[in-house]
Amino acid sequence: MNTGSPDSTKVTDLRRYLKEFLMDPYVIDMPLPLRYMLVNWRILPRRPAESAEAYKQIWTEHGSPLIHYCKQIRNALRDRTDAPIEIGMAYGNPSFKSAIGKLLDAGVDEICVLPIFPQYAMATVGSCVAGVTAEIKRRKSATTIRVVPPFYNEPAYIEPLAQSLAEADEHILFSYHGLPLRHLKKTDPTRLHCLSSAECCSEPSIAHDTCYRFQSLTTTRSIVKKAGIPEDRYSVAFQSRLGRDEWLQPYTDQMLAELPAKGIKRLAVICPAFFCDCLETLEEIEIRGRELFMNAGGESFRMIPCLNDTSAAIQCLESLMAEAGHWPEA
Repeated sequence: MNTGSPDSTKVTDLRRYLKEFLMDPYVIDMPLPLRYMLVNWRILPRRPAESAEAYKQIWTEHGSPLIHYCKQIRNALRDRTDAPIEIGMAYGNPSFKSAIGKLLDAGVDEICVLPIFPQYAMATVGSCVAGVTAEIKRRKSATTIRVVPPFYNEPAYIEPLAQSLAEADEHILFSYHGLPLRHLKKTDPTRLHCLSSAECCSEPSIAHDTCYRFQSLTTTRSIVKKAGIPEDRYSVAFQSRLGRDEWLQPYTDQMLAELPAKGIKRLAVICPAFFCDCLETLEEIEIRGRELFMNAGGESFRMIPCLNDTSAAIQCLESLMAEAGHWPEA
C-alpha cells in the first residue's frame, strides 16, 4: 500500500483525488462538519488547479511515477513467489478495495498488508490499516489481516540509503514529510510523552512505537552512522506542510532559503520518508526546492533518488516481509 495519485493531470481528476484524500479523518482530523466545510469550501475551489500544474511537471509516459514504481515493485515480487500479490492505493487507483477483492477472489485466508511508509504516522500507516480493516469487515470476510510494521530502523532499508550517500561530498539535508504537532500527541499512547519536553525523543518511552518524529530522527542517525557522515555535514527538516497549524520544524523550504547565507552552497537532499519518488520529491524538492536554494545563492543542488523499483528496494521489501513471517516460499 501507498498513498496514491490522481488518474491524470486533469483538474477534474485532481479534485476527485484530493477530496478522497482530504476527507479522510486520519488526514484532516476534524469533526466531519468542519472537515467538510474546510475541504469543500476552502480547499477544493482552488487547490485542484494548482495541484494539476504541479503533477504536469512530473507526469511521465507511464503516468504517475509513484503508481509506476509500485507496479514495478509488485511485478518483481510476483516473480519471487507463487502467492497472489496486489497493490492498493489509500486514495485513487488502483484502490486497496479493488486489491482486497482480487485477493479474496483468489481464495486467500490471510492478507499481509505492507504499507510502504518507513515511519509510522496516523495519516499514512494508521489510515491504511484502518481502511483495510474496515473493508474486510464490510465484506464480512473471515480473512486474517497481518501488518508489516514500520521499518524506519531496519538494516534492509538503512543500508541502501546509506550507500547512496557513500560518496557524497556536499552538505546533506534529510527532508521528511511534515505532520501537524497534534498528530504526534494523538498517536502517543501515554498522552503524556510526545512534545512534553525538548528531549522527549531521547527519553525511552513506548510512545516511540508510534512517534513519527522519533522514528524520523532515528532513521537519520542510523543512515549517517552507516555512511560515516559527521554531524556538521547534515541537517534535518520537514516539508509539505498545509494550513496554519504548527507542524514539525524546522521547515524544509525555509531551510533551503537560509542555508546558502550560512556558507552551505553545495547541497544534496535525501527524503527517507518516501520509499518511491512522487510529487513531494520530484516536484516539491527536485524542482521548487532546487529553485529556492539556487536563488538564495546556492552553487549546486542534487536530489538523492528514493529506492523506487531498484533491486535494493525489492530485496528490502522481501526481507521485511520475511522477518515479519509473512513471506511465502515460491
